[in-house]
Amino acid sequence: MSSPNEQRTALDAVDSQLLAALKRDSRTSIRGLAREVGMSAGAISERLERLEARGIIRGYTIDVDPAALGFGMEVLVGIQTNQHRGLNETVADLMTVAEVAQVQLVTGRWDLVVRLQLRDHEHLREVLLGEIWQMPDFQHSESMIVLQSFQPRGLISTLRTSP
Repeated sequence: MSSPNEQRTALDAVDSQLLAALKRDSRTSIRGLAREVGMSAGAISERLERLEARGIIRGYTIDVDPAALGFGMEVLVGIQTNQHRGLNETVADLMTVAEVAQVQLVTGRWDLVVRLQLRDHEHLREVLLGEIWQMPDFQHSESMIVLQSFQPRGLISTLRTSP
């Protein structure tokens, strides 16, 4: 017997194909998707609406290369906080820093892991000393410069389809 979560996220082969196609290019038209999976545009439109209503498709995004904009250095910063104010306030403060690309609440040694997009080492120094270390509940951090990132094919390609 499957759990409610498994039932809620089960996809058939067509839905999996649609998600994979949209992951490759979220600008693909409904007609293009219909051609790719061999169905009518109307049927594809209904399926997309259903995937959106179920919360499986949360939106359609653009993928901007930060390096092409001069922000080629990616840094992960593990942060320990004093937790006097609460993490929501600290996260809100971090989200106002222009160089912050993502904030994650994590378990383990760090309370938060922050992903920064920066120009260079001097820019990292400016953001750490001038912004992150000045936050009210900042206690300690560790910075890790990303040397290379690897992307898996993605969850969509590994999803099981329903029988």
